[in-house]
Amino acid sequence: MFNDYIFVLGKQSEDIQALESLLGRLRCSVAVASCADQAVAQASQTLPYLVILSGYRQEWPPNLVKQLRQMARVCGTTIVALTDFHAPSWLHKEENPGVDGYLVKPIEGDVLCSLVQSAWARQSCLHAAVCQN
Repeated sequence: MFNDYIFVLGKQSEDIQALESLLGRLRCSVAVASCADQAVAQASQTLPYLVILSGYRQEWPPNLVKQLRQMARVCGTTIVALTDFHAPSWLHKEENPGVDGYLVKPIEGDVLCSLVQSAWARQSCLHAAVCQN
């Protein structure tokens, strides 16, 4: 059920390629899907420890984050949205699409490294707690 990879949802673009390159430098395994159906199918087979959603949330199917959240709750997957620095990112609680946070472009390597480490630690801690019970 638990796997050692990061999942990115977004149409191929320079942003996705740059993100893949940065994650590659961190020696992270990365799976990329260009549509929500692929994302849900991939996540239902093996859950990643980090999901990065690219694009505007209005483009995501209405229940995408909810579906990912239900699957991810079991293993502590972190879900973040990739956003532009000039876009309003922190929304009122009732408007939040259900993500754990936002990854702001342009992406800094240190910030991405910290996010990856935090997501990995979150999953590892939850996995250890589940295994002890």
